[in-house]
Amino acid sequence: MFKKILVAYDESPEAARALTCAIDLAVQLKAQLHLVTVREPLPAYLGYAEAAFPGSKRALTDERQLFYRNLHHKAKTQAEAQGLTLDGDIIEGNEVQSLTDCIQNWQADLLVIGRRHHLSTFARFSTSTVYEVAERTRCSILGVL
Repeated sequence: MFKKILVAYDESPEAARALTCAIDLAVQLKAQLHLVTVREPLPAYLGYAEAAFPGSKRALTDERQLFYRNLHHKAKTQAEAQGLTLDGDIIEGNEVQSLTDCIQNWQADLLVIGRRHHLSTFARFSTSTVYEVAERTRCSILGVL
């Protein structure tokens, strides 16, 4: 059924549950699994910090990169424990557009993504990342609570 599973992954508990679910599915379906993390660009006001403390923007950028590399390393270790090889990308940009591009570029059949509970039912579906990605792609989506 699904041969190429893409999992959206960040530091949230919802993403951790989505990763676990995606690994289980990939093992059962003998599918390829790919990890994608979308980092939002640094805020523009960081320019003020850079002016006051030269090098602070570079230090923050390096720290973020190391954080996400370590996050991916943990995910790869979790997948390897189940016998899967997991590769991944860390992309900087708009979350919805980056996920949509990754789905198309990797030709994923299924996107597994964590869902947050903090919104009302209507708001959850009308403004969520899942809804926006679904509007832009034909890929099946599994939202994990």
